[in-house]
Amino acid sequence: MAFSEIKDTLSRVLALCLKDAKLYYFKGPTIAMGVLMPMFLWLAFAVGARYPLIKTLPMLIAISVFFTSSSITPVIMPWETRQRTLEMLLSRPVTIYTVLLGTALASTLFGILISLGLVCIGLLLNLVPQNPLLLILGITVASLCYSFMGLLFAAIPTDVPADVVLLSSVIRLPLVFVSGVFIPLQKLPYYILPLAFSSPLTYLSDLMKNVYYSTSFLNPSLDLAVLLLLTVMFALLALITNKATLLKRL
Repeated sequence: MAFSEIKDTLSRVLALCLKDAKLYYFKGPTIAMGVLMPMFLWLAFAVGARYPLIKTLPMLIAISVFFTSSSITPVIMPWETRQRTLEMLLSRPVTIYTVLLGTALASTLFGILISLGLVCIGLLLNLVPQNPLLLILGITVASLCYSFMGLLFAAIPTDVPADVVLLSSVIRLPLVFVSGVFIPLQKLPYYILPLAFSSPLTYLSDLMKNVYYSTSFLNPSLDLAVLLLLTVMFALLALITNKATLLKRL
């Protein structure tokens, strides 16, 4: 592919990303599932366990990245299908892959924006990351990973966003509770650990504990490597499944 073609493709992806950000950042499901859900989960645990809120802020950062980054991508395709704008988009000089990458990029930026806001709040409260570079890398890779995970739910050929939101919630919530966010991996029973390691959130949660408190269960390089591997896997699966169900949407 020539440089000019790559440049054109990237400009289309960016244009679609900005379109999705403008239209969907503040939709009801995005706010409810991407912002309010992690906040109430965090508050319920921190207050119930009587932990200082500032000490559990890394936990909030991890679950916020997980929920915000995977809240937009599942609902955009159903909305576009219902509004008949997907057909209009694909009639332009873009491919389904360009549309999906633009959606994933918008969702990734949303996750990064929310999480960096929480990091800044932590700085104001004197909660300083011990490894800022690892923090930025972890949030960026995890946001992209969870965005593509959300795109897997978008492959369902429906024009009802609530259907996708329901399915994604049924899957995401158990992943939160086995991820070591609320109960450290060191304290989980041995028979729960395989479930914990199957959750994509486990590796970001573990990484955040290393960034702030140096108490991670795994090596931070391994956490980051697994997140990168999951990003590639989710991206390939999302692109393949969405292309396979595209004709059912049109």
